[in-house]
Amino acid sequence: MSRYLLLLLLNLPFILAAIISQFTQYKLGRSTKRRLQVQMALWILILAGLATAEPLYNWLFASGFTQTESLSLFDVVQITAIVIVFYIANRSRQKVDVLEHRINDLHQEISIKLSQDNKFK
Repeated sequence: MSRYLLLLLLNLPFILAAIISQFTQYKLGRSTKRRLQVQMALWILILAGLATAEPLYNWLFASGFTQTESLSLFDVVQITAIVIVFYIANRSRQKVDVLEHRINDLHQEISIKLSQDNKFK
């Protein structure tokens, strides 16, 4: 099995999970259309970069722009780890946004209740 194919197969579940998550967030109203577009473009760009890694390397090597060896197993693990860390950071940012929105709603509700209590005193 090609290391480039292995790289793509290892990263594909995380990329698909991120894309599905973005659509879900948008459909639930937790994300804007602009954010959905930016996130989709980002994840599709990552997928396209991984899918074209081998042809790009072959072209660079044939053109004489690089004299390095092809992708090593360590490179596959390293790139996969970077994609996983990016996925986790993106999910964490989404969760923080949801929590921030929830805290703002709770703060507003508490303020309304306190103002109503002060009216009756």
